[in-house]
Amino acid sequence: MSDRGDENSAAPHAPGAPTGPLPGPRPPTSGWSQQSPNGAYGGTHVPPPSPSQTTGAFGAPSRTVSAPPYGSGYPTAGQPGSHSSTSAFGAPAPTGPLPHASTQPLGTQPPGAQPLGGSPLGTQPLGGSPLGTTPPGSRPPSRQLGPIGFWLAVFLLIVVVVQAVLLARYSGDLDEAKAAQTSAAASAAKDREDLGNLTKRVQSLEERTKGTLNSTAVAKQVLPSVFSVRAGQATGTAFAFGKDAEGGTLLITNYHVVDGLVSSGGRNATIQRESESYPVTVEDTDKGRDLAVLRTTAKFTPLKKATVEVAPGDPVIVVGAPLGLTDTVTTGVVSAVRDDVQGLSTRVIQFDAAINPGNSGGPVINADGEVVGIAQAKIVAEGADGLGLAIPIEEVCKGLIRC
Repeated sequence: MSDRGDENSAAPHAPGAPTGPLPGPRPPTSGWSQQSPNGAYGGTHVPPPSPSQTTGAFGAPSRTVSAPPYGSGYPTAGQPGSHSSTSAFGAPAPTGPLPHASTQPLGTQPPGAQPLGGSPLGTQPLGGSPLGTTPPGSRPPSRQLGPIGFWLAVFLLIVVVVQAVLLARYSGDLDEAKAAQTSAAASAAKDREDLGNLTKRVQSLEERTKGTLNSTAVAKQVLPSVFSVRAGQATGTAFAFGKDAEGGTLLITNYHVVDGLVSSGGRNATIQRESESYPVTVEDTDKGRDLAVLRTTAKFTPLKKATVEVAPGDPVIVVGAPLGLTDTVTTGVVSAVRDDVQGLSTRVIQFDAAINPGNSGGPVINADGEVVGIAQAKIVAEGADGLGLAIPIEEVCKGLIRC
């Protein structure tokens, strides 16, 4: 045998195929050969398609083509003497006789051949989508934002962030403004209250210390309303005070000044100013508080009641007739206001201005020329001095006279 016989003997057997030698190549025929059960070509002849029939891709007219046996390769286009072949997608193939097919062992393919049933190289299978289209059911390509869309999205994002920041800031500022307004209102109310209290304190201080005590001016102002009084064997001091409904003048003194007169049943006494004397009568008395009210038909100017309560340190002057010496003026300050002096039933004003017998019933005057008390007594002790006591003027207004 030749080398071909060696090749045939070396070829693998197909499963179920006979073990005998394969037949040699047959001459080409016009038409397809049908494969016999043993794998060889031959048997029933299949006539070639009629020229009137249409073949080819997408219904394009085709020419009569002699096909090679099953398993043979396609002829190469452009070879001399080749028959016309069908191009992909119905394009007309060059005409010419097809070359004789060469025999190929079953199950092998010549180089560059396409398996039976496949599409030619570089072509698209029948029934597929046209070129440049998207197959049905496939997802269309996503659209991407262009530069303008991208920067527009960035701008909108910046606007949203800025608005959120401004809203949060303005909300916080509004809360702070409300809190500050509430705090300012409360502070203003407190300031007004403090200012009112301060004004009252200033007014009170001004009333108490309205200038330095000018004893000369005060004495000149009050002396015309102060008198020495003689009631029986006792002497003392009295001053015009209060309102007389009958048109005369009421005067205030101590009860102990008229005690001897009243106790003996007398009611008449005398007051004196410089060289002038005026008759008076005892109108009312309060032994417990050591007070007495006198009345005269003569007209005198009553002294005024103090509008500010006396306090320690306030300057005072005392006007009286100690030992019968009329128009005597002494000065001092309020030492204290006491409620616990032994032997006295009322509050007393303690002062350090000098007083002596005959000053009882005389007025204690503040720097404004107003009466703050009635000189009553002095504490006498060995080595003691400047311990005068006075009844507060408010005691006179408690039922004795109209102030």
